[in-house]
Amino acid sequence: MKKVLIFTLVGLLLFTSFIPFIVNGQDIDDSIGRIDNQGHKISNKTMTIDSYTMTTVRKPLLVVDSKREVTLEINTSGVAYGHELLWKANTTGTNYEESAVTYANSIAYIGSCSTHGAGYDKIFAVSTTDGEILWSNDTGPGYVGPVIDEDVVYIGSCSHGYDPENEYMYAFDRFTGEQLWKTPIYGGIAESFQYDDTKIYFCSGFYETKIYALNKVDGSINWIYPTGAQVCANKPMLKDNALFCALWYDFYEGKLFKINASTGSRIWDVSLSAGPWDNSITADGQGRIFLAIYYDITINAYNETNGHILWTYALHDGALSFNAYHNGRVFIADNSGYVYALNASTGQLIWEIKVGNCCDISSPTISGGLLFIGTRDGPNGAYYALNESTGSILWRCPIGASITAPPSVVDGMMFCGSDAWNMYAFDVGVGSGDWLLHRYDSWNTAYSPVGLTHWEFVQATCTTTQGVTTCVVTNTYDHLVQNITMHLPYKANWYTKTGELLEENSNTYTLESLPSEDSLTLLITRASNEINISIEIRNLAITIVVTNKGKHTIENLVIVGDITEVTGFCLKGNRFETTIDVNPLETIRVKTDLQVGVGIMDYRVLANDQEVNWYYYGPDRYVLLGIFPVDLPDD
Repeated sequence: MKKVLIFTLVGLLLFTSFIPFIVNGQDIDDSIGRIDNQGHKISNKTMTIDSYTMTTVRKPLLVVDSKREVTLEINTSGVAYGHELLWKANTTGTNYEESAVTYANSIAYIGSCSTHGAGYDKIFAVSTTDGEILWSNDTGPGYVGPVIDEDVVYIGSCSHGYDPENEYMYAFDRFTGEQLWKTPIYGGIAESFQYDDTKIYFCSGFYETKIYALNKVDGSINWIYPTGAQVCANKPMLKDNALFCALWYDFYEGKLFKINASTGSRIWDVSLSAGPWDNSITADGQGRIFLAIYYDITINAYNETNGHILWTYALHDGALSFNAYHNGRVFIADNSGYVYALNASTGQLIWEIKVGNCCDISSPTISGGLLFIGTRDGPNGAYYALNESTGSILWRCPIGASITAPPSVVDGMMFCGSDAWNMYAFDVGVGSGDWLLHRYDSWNTAYSPVGLTHWEFVQATCTTTQGVTTCVVTNTYDHLVQNITMHLPYKANWYTKTGELLEENSNTYTLESLPSEDSLTLLITRASNEINISIEIRNLAITIVVTNKGKHTIENLVIVGDITEVTGFCLKGNRFETTIDVNPLETIRVKTDLQVGVGIMDYRVLANDQEVNWYYYGPDRYVLLGIFPVDLPDD
């Protein structure tokens, strides 16, 4: 195969989530689909669910990593965005950490999930200024997120059916962490809850599921509605003095209830197409409510007045994600990593995009024209920001662990937990407001109109021509940003725009800092594991030095030097071409008839119709920029 090596004397830069029951040995005929021990569908066969095994993991010391940094995944022919990580605090659990972060007055609250893995069994209050842990208090196991109401923060516990008589609803002073009251709830609270001026509303999670209303002041029971269901793993919705709840009876049966919030009496209930699991009931304010049914792989719209189904849309996979709603669109993600935007009136697909292999319970959160979500992809887990209108991926930040929690966007920051002990805080721009409920408001829209009002970021705009990538890195934040790390999927050489080598043979490069509204240009060439190229200048003559470091003979390597136009003087010769073979571990010096002159300090070279700088520092030191697209075999 013919190899082509082109250089132009424009330089030499390029030289160089869960199952309903855990039953020992019990066979369950699941004609809808086989469910594994994380609640995922496998196949249409009879299954056996084995008992759940807990693994003891040593809890880390409670510390905060306040190193600020930005991660950019370079798009060599497009634009990449990065958000500044403000801090991370190890306040979460290690598996199915699905507690959303709530926020008010520069304090964030999160629960540490230990139901399906190691955790702290606590609620934490964290200063969002620096990530300092202000207080924590014991809650027992659970995964439901806290809710803020003025000076009180509420949270429920749930053992996922292992210890149903030792589960509670708690109220804490949100500034001191003092426990104000706790009320025992048989079966625990598996999902979040709602409140109004006087009461808290929720479903008990497991076994003889009931719908509750508690007095906010002392936790006393106001009313109870028995449902006859086995599980309530869905977020209720409070709207117009009515509580909407979705209940799981078995894989094939579910019901949607509308309950009078004042009296606890049933307004209506309707049967669902299958058992609902881990979703939120969401309203659009136009008479429609939305609910995904995990066990028949759909999302559906219902009439708010009578519960009649309005439309249904089949997803690629079951959805454990919670819904979001904004501007006539309902958003959801599924367990195969797809994110969807649907027309709320018709159910018609507007866009879909695959962001990973599994989104699980991490759910769409919307503000400032962006949709934030995470992926439950183990070591490949990452945070994403999508364009709300088109679904295009704008930002990806891998963290090396699964993300099961839904993000919260408030006061210009994005908060989210992870399955690796840490809660993360990112600066995403300018915003305001609070995030008091798990899905922002009592309609579970997960849309904040004020959380992000002006998007800020670090941006890398890149173009690639003849093997050379030029990236302009710009800081749009209103402050200096430090530790900007850029990633490529391959090893490369990184240079300044004048040809000074910054990093050799690396898939990452880190800028120490970049001032506000400032830009920096980098040149990037793909590193070869086979060939090394350098330049020698002796007595003003240019010699190309080629070394084959690989195992293969490089045949028919064409070296072409071409000067289209020179503004200046003392550059002699305008064309050179030769063909060589280079054996393994061989070095060949190729003399050219191209020369440089002494004393040239700074002038322009126009090569391949692109103008670049060439700096000459004297007879022994120089910087040249060149272009070397080389087609080489892989080792």
